[in-house]
Amino acid sequence: MRHVTTTFFRGLSVLLPVVFTLWIIYWLARGAEQLLRPLFDLVLPAELYLPGLGIVLGLVLIYLTGVLVQLFVVRRLWLAIESLFERIPLVKSVYSAISDFFEFFTQGASQDAQSVVSVALDDGASLIGFVTDSEPRRIDVSGDDRIAVYMPMSYQIGGYTMLVSRSRVTPLDIRVEDAMRLVLTAAIQRR
Repeated sequence: MRHVTTTFFRGLSVLLPVVFTLWIIYWLARGAEQLLRPLFDLVLPAELYLPGLGIVLGLVLIYLTGVLVQLFVVRRLWLAIESLFERIPLVKSVYSAISDFFEFFTQGASQDAQSVVSVALDDGASLIGFVTDSEPRRIDVSGDDRIAVYMPMSYQIGGYTMLVSRSRVTPLDIRVEDAMRLVLTAAIQRR
């Protein structure tokens, strides 16, 4: 009976990640199709539309947006729009949180955001975190040598930002992606 249970869970551990990954890809692709199909309907006759064009258009639009915001005029326009978003009370909170989150994981993030560290606790244990600000100017830590470290939680989309004394922080020689995978999976790895 134990062999049957072990084999069952082994099969489940192989199939569930594949099924969830495919489901998420399908969900995103379907959403892109539904969102962008009306644009095609404006330009193309219905008989020329092929399933999947919404995804292609979405990827092209994302890339073109990245190219355009590098141009001075478009960059200035985008900064004006962003400034408007940051003045509206509820929109400001939502927009800045989402914007900061994506900025943290993009290549354009600061050197601080690329720092994976170990934070020593009093009992000898340590946590893996990511330095988000090595000189927190928005928070009054005058006379204190603290840095802001984001501590993600395993199996959750969330975490804590802690102000930690530099003496408790040790840089780790690991890529951000590998550290995030390690933390989010609770260090459970394949053998």
